[in-house]
Amino acid sequence: MRHFPTTATGSFLALSCIGFIASAPALAEDAEQIVVNGQGQSETSSPKNTAPLVDTPRTISVISEETIQNTASFSIEDALRTVPGITLGAGEGGVSSGDVPLIRGVNSTGDIFVDGVRDPGSQQRESFAIESIEVSKGPNGPMAGRGGAGGTINLVTKLARAGSLSTAQVTAGTSDLIRVTGDVNRQLGDEVAIRVAGMYHDSMVAGRDRVFDDRWGIAPSVTFGLNGPLSATVGYYHLETDGMPDYGIPLTSRRQLNADPADPDIRRPADVDRDNFYGLVNRDFQRGKVDAVTGKVSAELAPGVVLSSTTRYSWTRNNYIVTNPDDSAGNVVRGLVWRNIKSRNARTEGVASNLNLSAEIATGSVTHSLAAGVEYTDTRQSNVPYVVATGNRACTPADIAAFNCTDLFAPNPSDPWSGTITASPNVSSAAVRDTSAYLFDTVTLIPELLLSGGVRWTDYAARASGFTSGVPFSAASGGDFWSYQLGAIAKPSANASLYVSYGNSKSPPGASAGEGEDALNLVTELQRPQGTESWEAGAKAEVLGGNLLLAGALFQIDRSNIQQTDPTGTVTEVFAAARTRGFELSASGRAGPVTMLVGYTYLDAKLPDDAPANAGNTLPQTPKHNLAATIAWQATPQLSIGGGAYGASRRYADPANLISAGGYLRFDAHAQFQISDQFSVRVNLNNVTDERYFVKLRNPHFAVPADGRQALVTLVARY
Repeated sequence: MRHFPTTATGSFLALSCIGFIASAPALAEDAEQIVVNGQGQSETSSPKNTAPLVDTPRTISVISEETIQNTASFSIEDALRTVPGITLGAGEGGVSSGDVPLIRGVNSTGDIFVDGVRDPGSQQRESFAIESIEVSKGPNGPMAGRGGAGGTINLVTKLARAGSLSTAQVTAGTSDLIRVTGDVNRQLGDEVAIRVAGMYHDSMVAGRDRVFDDRWGIAPSVTFGLNGPLSATVGYYHLETDGMPDYGIPLTSRRQLNADPADPDIRRPADVDRDNFYGLVNRDFQRGKVDAVTGKVSAELAPGVVLSSTTRYSWTRNNYIVTNPDDSAGNVVRGLVWRNIKSRNARTEGVASNLNLSAEIATGSVTHSLAAGVEYTDTRQSNVPYVVATGNRACTPADIAAFNCTDLFAPNPSDPWSGTITASPNVSSAAVRDTSAYLFDTVTLIPELLLSGGVRWTDYAARASGFTSGVPFSAASGGDFWSYQLGAIAKPSANASLYVSYGNSKSPPGASAGEGEDALNLVTELQRPQGTESWEAGAKAEVLGGNLLLAGALFQIDRSNIQQTDPTGTVTEVFAAARTRGFELSASGRAGPVTMLVGYTYLDAKLPDDAPANAGNTLPQTPKHNLAATIAWQATPQLSIGGGAYGASRRYADPANLISAGGYLRFDAHAQFQISDQFSVRVNLNNVTDERYFVKLRNPHFAVPADGRQALVTLVARY
């Protein structure tokens, strides 16, 4: 494994880069003679953001559709590798098997939005119907309402729009990959447009035995009133997935299996072939389904005054049985692995609605860019897990003969397991409802000084019922709270800003129950909300004619009442406080023939030195160094070449810092050749060096290897 070197000059580097960004106006003036093809993204899609990115006092990364395609990012988790400061978690421990992003070490499973409204339900999200991904980092309570402790992820979807386009892509690759996507938009007269995006995907997972990932989806939409003050869009989204779930390889037990003599208590992934798959192909499965309908209405009431509404109804199903290799049963030292399982058969139904009024108002020499609105979400979930006969955790001879246990070094996924699978009588359910009102304002006092603020009031109620150790329970949580953000922005020029900001968030018990987290029970209903506060100071500059955005920020995040859970979702420990200090540097957009999305994040995340347990330890899932660099160079009018470098330093899975995975540095490469005006071919080589690292680490059971090397060839047709 490659490791990032630890540096004591991180803060100096960050401050130096921020100083460089602050001097960018001169660079921008010199850039007038540079010919730039393309345009960097200058603002986000949300009407709640009342200023362009350069004047927004927080760290926001935008992954464009071009980046998604160039990097062959077929899922949202794939695409998130292009943003620093994000790690991926694994389902289990009260979190269902689906997308589990962690922003700056904070679980953001329940903080994923689609077109600005919350997207409930545990699922594996696809990229075929996505135009861009907006990642806002740091506590984002005023924007998100409940949750948002680490930040938020907003998926901007492909909806019918003015103009006409037709795109088809056919991809073939190693690991038996076949993928076909299409995107057709047609304008019908002056007022109406229709659009249909579709996808078929069939593939094994590179570097993993017998693990596959098949899916298909379609997303039609229609827009009325293209050229008028009143417009309406209706869209439908359908996705079906069928795959082999993979919890990777087991962790060693303490003082077992070639333990580190210097620290025998450390647990690490077992030293086995990273291709090893410990599941059973005739037992394990994961099938998912998503159906969603979105309605958007926008009305220009007066010049600069827009009333808009977005409402989304969604229904999701996540149905799986997955092998949890050895489940910390202690068999690894004997060269055996118990094939215990985790399961879920969950259905989630949700409604999310936003009504927003945006206005530009001048009061004398002072101008206001306002956004005010109300939001409502109602999510309901039920889960009927499975009872699976997995034998004795001790791996007796009878269990080995019944294939409930397998060899650590040579597992056979095709073992003829013949155990029983039945629906569990222990049905669980959860419901979360919240209503909120918000106000955001960017005030221009003078052209050189802006103030930015936001406030939200949220009223929420959550309830859950289920079983703990076979005993039924019913729990509830509710209340109301306020969230705030405030920033001051100094502008040395129109294209640059220096800022300081403050923001907070609240995550009440059960806030993410509708997103697949079993986090509300008789213990957690008595817990105070988890609180997060953040201070940030940074600089941004649009250079090269506004095509390239440079940004740098120092930040401090204070968290309180942090809850740690065991594999059943039960809270086992509550930390009074923890602090994360760090900085982030980024460059996104286009510089002449080069397109880039580059970023580096440094995190120093610690428990307090006076904490009653694990004092001074690193917080889980917070690698100190995180790099993401995606670059494409238009070498000739017909040929572009590029690649990416993505890496992180060592990270821990537990507060005691006994479970860890080493650092890594992965390289990707891609090239595209324009055959004619209509046709091009793209070649991708992901994980060029076949770096074998762990992308997910779960306390206390397993580690999931990242995908191995994969070559892809895509034929693209555009009309």
